[in-house]
Amino acid sequence: MKNKGMMFEIIKKEIRDVIRDKKTLLMMIVIPLLLYPLMFGFLLTIEDSMMNADESEYNKIGFAFETEKAFDTVIEELEIQKITGTENELKEKFDNEEIDAYITLKDNEFTIYYTEDNTYGQATLQMAYELIEGYKKAIQSQMLTAEGLIPDEIFNVYTVETKDVSGKDAYTEAMLGMVPTFILMTTILTAIFAAIDMTAGEKERGTLETLLTFPLKTSDIIGGKFIATTICAVVSAVLGFMSMYGVLYYLSGTLESFKGMELLTGKSIILAIIMFIVFAMLISAIAIVMASRAKSFKEAQNSTQPLAIVPMIPMFLSMMGTKLDATLACIPFVNVNLLLSDIMSNTVNMQYFMITMISNIVFVFIVMKAVFKLFKSDKILFS
Repeated sequence: MKNKGMMFEIIKKEIRDVIRDKKTLLMMIVIPLLLYPLMFGFLLTIEDSMMNADESEYNKIGFAFETEKAFDTVIEELEIQKITGTENELKEKFDNEEIDAYITLKDNEFTIYYTEDNTYGQATLQMAYELIEGYKKAIQSQMLTAEGLIPDEIFNVYTVETKDVSGKDAYTEAMLGMVPTFILMTTILTAIFAAIDMTAGEKERGTLETLLTFPLKTSDIIGGKFIATTICAVVSAVLGFMSMYGVLYYLSGTLESFKGMELLTGKSIILAIIMFIVFAMLISAIAIVMASRAKSFKEAQNSTQPLAIVPMIPMFLSMMGTKLDATLACIPFVNVNLLLSDIMSNTVNMQYFMITMISNIVFVFIVMKAVFKLFKSDKILFS
């Protein structure tokens, strides 16, 4: 076998080992292709059904006091199912889920009893608030009219009109912003499982020591393991991206919240794949250096697991409306997550894309330098 083909042979060996390992194969293919998309689609379907639920699902409200005509008028306008009774009777009905909420009145103070345990608890609370505010306005109007004043001239001194100029649905944007986190998590886990098997796993099996005794260049061994891990991570990322986006596109034709979702352009798809490759290289390098330092397979698992939750931080930043800028584009993990969110909405800034790509490649070289140093010392076997 020629020396120049050694790295390729090592890559083939590592890929074969990965395919034989059920855990890594499950993480690389099954989870991104089936589990996460199904889970994500289920959550979105539930959320959409809650947001667009019929009012009859949560409009049964009890009243532990005598309602007057003005109150009844507002009740009819809001199409509330009015249930009357004593406070104890209504509490019993509420506990038995016969009503969604009930209201008491003592000394001009309304108290709304509801529960967050109910799927539509917040919706019922909002309806009760609208009811009381409507009643208050009706009473105020009567008082002003009695004084010879015109209520509309007082209540409507100023009017407010809102216009959303974003052109995009906020709910849809928020959900698209979560997609990169799911993809990156599976990518990280795939890289972790593959890297552990290629380093700590081989160390336990005794094959790593044998491999290091062969007349092979260190660069061939490291390069083979690095490229093999990266390939596994890229496959996971691309499969996750395709399946998650497929679920979203399907939902755009069935759920009201996602109707009109913009399709990804060819440019966005290419940029996403490039970013997956760059991120896979970074996480593979980190996983290899962390797993190589472990004394056993179990220790390697424990030391690398914290990597899996790192993408959660950028997700929260994205949900808070944080946008990618030149500074954030230099921060690993954060830059990729926020950039993928922009790519998902076809609003990627090419300047930030280049900064993100270059910064991640720089970090790859830094981490790989540590890997080379580790493999050239006895620590790789006796750490």
